[in-house]
Amino acid sequence: MDPNANPNPQADEPIAWRAVPEDVEVRSDGQPVGTLYDLLGSHEEDIFHGIVVKLRSGSRQVFVPADDVVLLTASHVDVSLSAAEIGALPEHTEERGFGLGMVGLFRKHVGWTRENDR
Repeated sequence: MDPNANPNPQADEPIAWRAVPEDVEVRSDGQPVGTLYDLLGSHEEDIFHGIVVKLRSGSRQVFVPADDVVLLTASHVDVSLSAAEIGALPEHTEERGFGLGMVGLFRKHVGWTRENDR
């Protein structure tokens, strides 16, 4: 038996963006560049926007657009950017949006509500 063989070959099968577990390895050219910090998308519209990667140095988190994400699996995420390109990305800052909706505990009225999707 090959000692380098993956004991769980299903872990390398492509999966849907919503099924990727947290903290999986993010790789560029097969080499680890960081860990998955967050998946960004719209659950309601089933649109995947990209990933937030915590760099191996642990000093920063960067956003990688969906167009640069090559493969999503249960054990890792592969991106098309090189390690240098990922390191050159600006730091990701989380943004939240607000929209009009019904607010109030007893008296419902129109007000600002947080968007659920990121």
